[in-house]
Amino acid sequence: MSLVEPEQAGMATGFLNTMRIGSEAIVIAVYGAVLVSLIETRVGSRELAAKVAAGDLSGGGSAVRAAAFTHALHLALYGTAAVCAIGAVAVFAALAPPRRTTPAASLTPEPARQPTKAV
Repeated sequence: MSLVEPEQAGMATGFLNTMRIGSEAIVIAVYGAVLVSLIETRVGSRELAAKVAAGDLSGGGSAVRAAAFTHALHLALYGTAAVCAIGAVAVFAALAPPRRTTPAASLTPEPARQPTKAV
């Protein structure tokens, strides 16, 4: 925001909030799809997995459905933790101060001097 002219601060704020809210909606949709897919591997049906992900454990085998949801949620949360850890490392690397480099001239060896003869 410090790079934006004061006259355009409102426009920049609006753009920033639109991108933030839009990305949150996409992440929630992807997270939900992953959760339903993981539950489906345990219960065998996409429709039943969607019901379980929505919290509907009614009917026979509710303990199995609850275990499937718990397992899927744990896997999804571990994946989220891994993405957050990778993101933290990336942000740390991006914000790290630049390393000092030595000039190229100091890396080249000086030519050897010829010994002088004593007279």
